[in-house]
Amino acid sequence: MNRVIVDIDDTLIVTGRRMHKLWQLLLDREVPEEAIEAMSLEQIFIKFATKEQISRAKEFQKRFWDLLLCLEEAGVESLRLHEPMPCAADILQSWSAKSEIVYLTGRTENMRSATLNELREFGFPTANAKLVMFKPEDYDRPKGEDASGPTLVDTKSRLCSDICRDSNVVRAIDDYPGYFPIFQRLRIPDRIGYANLKKYKPQYYLDKGATRVIESWNELRDDLP
Repeated sequence: MNRVIVDIDDTLIVTGRRMHKLWQLLLDREVPEEAIEAMSLEQIFIKFATKEQISRAKEFQKRFWDLLLCLEEAGVESLRLHEPMPCAADILQSWSAKSEIVYLTGRTENMRSATLNELREFGFPTANAKLVMFKPEDYDRPKGEDASGPTLVDTKSRLCSDICRDSNVVRAIDDYPGYFPIFQRLRIPDRIGYANLKKYKPQYYLDKGATRVIESWNELRDDLP
């Protein structure tokens, strides 16, 4: 059976409201949603943190990831702010009749139960599907705890290589352009960039190895893998 690799956050699930809440918890102030949508994590922190918070940047860096990865209870509670991408669940349900869906997500293993519950709640297929997740220690480098550790791209590459090693992966869909060189190297034939237009231009996905770019799941309604 063919396999389709699909990212979750900002590909299947709209995370904007949750990210807004997490930045509010982290900095104890409102951060405009448009800034969260368009800026990198570092840019947001530098622009909206106080001088005192910037002087404790490593502490805030660690806490951001602890909140995002639900290693703090406040991060778990914020999951209720997620919303499904329009049309995505129905389309994946139709694909799952002929292909195995592999959710390859940067969420960590401690979030497995919550992630499966969320996928079911939003109507995404979980029966003919596999959930592949990072481990909390994969974030030691982003959290500033181990500068020599693997990057998130390294971890994604390792997990994606394992998936492709024992199956015929025919399609990969992701919102982050930085992962497309991995999909290209592994010769996944259909590499779809789910465009985050406030951060990246469509051409950037193509330059990184995407074979095409979409702006809505509805564009794939009649496009079985």
